[in-house]
This record gives sequence, C-alpha cells and structure tokens, in this order.
Amino acid sequence: MFFDQNSRRHFLKRMGLWSLAGVATATGLVACGGKEEAEELAAKPSRAISAAEEAANPCQNLSEMSEAEIETRDTFDYEDRSEDGTELCRTCSYWRPSQRGDFCGGCTLVKGPIHPLGTCSSWEEVAG
Repeated sequence: MFFDQNSRRHFLKRMGLWSLAGVATATGLVACGGKEEAEELAAKPSRAISAAEEAANPCQNLSEMSEAEIETRDTFDYEDRSEDGTELCRTCSYWRPSQRGDFCGGCTLVKGPIHPLGTCSSWEEVAG
C-alpha cells in the first residue's frame, strides 16, 4: 500500500490542526472586531462550491428566467441528465444548438439553458 497507517494518521492530524487553526483565526477576527473579515473567510468555501457546481453543469444558471419559464421545466419534467441515455436533448427534434457556441443549447418547448445530455417528457426523435 502506498500510505501506511501512520502516514494516514499523521495526515489526518495535520488536516485537523489546520482546520482548527482556520476556526481560531476566524474566531480571533470576530473577537478583534473583524466580523466582516470572518464572514468573508467563512463564505469562501460556499462560493467555491457554487463555482464548482456551475462548472460541472453550466446549464443550471436560471437567474435570467422568469418564474413562468422555470415552471415549464417542471411541467415537461426536464432533467439535466437522462437516466437511460437514449432520449437525449441533443437528439430531440425540439433541440436547438446554441447560437453563441455555448455548451448549453435550447429547446422550443422548455425554456432556458438546456444540457445536451438532458431529457424531458416530450422528447421526440428527429424525423429522418
């Protein structure tokens, strides 16, 4: 095995100590009147997670959509990833590739950014 038991234990101890040091620093900032700095430090992980989620699925940004447009996604049971892989948005007759060359395309039925590997209840094979 690449790591022996002592190496893992040592690594986990060090990570625990670094975590405690981070909490102590944030607590110290609050105690010294630096509440804003402490809140900013605490927010960094959540911003990193949000950025990672957006990078993993850029088609989930619905910020420019109205409530009614978002509801059409639910009405048509839109999913970002097809479970069976046979009825994919990119192979549907309603699919529209992005005009700007983006990863996400569009749909004539479901509003908003559409993942090419997604699906919905109205998938229809391209006639051909």
